[in-house]
Amino acid sequence: MKLKDFDKDNSGKSLALFSKKKFVFDVSLVKQLKEFYKKEKKEMRICMHSSKKSNLQVMINLIMLKEKYHVHYHKFSSEYYFPLVGNLRLVIFNNNNKYKSHVDIDGARNIVGKIKKGERHIAVPTKKYCIYLEFRSGNFYQHKNVFTKKLVNKSDILSLK
Repeated sequence: MKLKDFDKDNSGKSLALFSKKKFVFDVSLVKQLKEFYKKEKKEMRICMHSSKKSNLQVMINLIMLKEKYHVHYHKFSSEYYFPLVGNLRLVIFNNNNKYKSHVDIDGARNIVGKIKKGERHIAVPTKKYCIYLEFRSGNFYQHKNVFTKKLVNKSDILSLK
């Protein structure tokens, strides 16, 4: 399947692609996502669930390294991260938005990352971009991100040891 064959949805934070047909996420889609990043320098997600109303959200996300990140949380759902290309740094904050901990999910030593419902966090690629599989419980409408006022600089995130 080609990226052009998906239905586009621009209503979210990044471009979302949906398919009404069954499909397998194969290496050719990974290659197309890499090409999309190199050409467009934008984030996107391929949704394997059929609609925003689905109670399990399964997405292949392409996210980019940015200068700043908003700490956020989800009131009603947990998230699971499985990197496919690149590494993700999951940074956890306490309820006062102070740094608590972090873990690098690299697909080798640390294979899967979990963010619990209500946990303040950011997910940051450790290089220019990361392509990862994400699972979320609940539908899109229940999942809304709750952004705090806390912004964190890329350099502060990447310098964590």
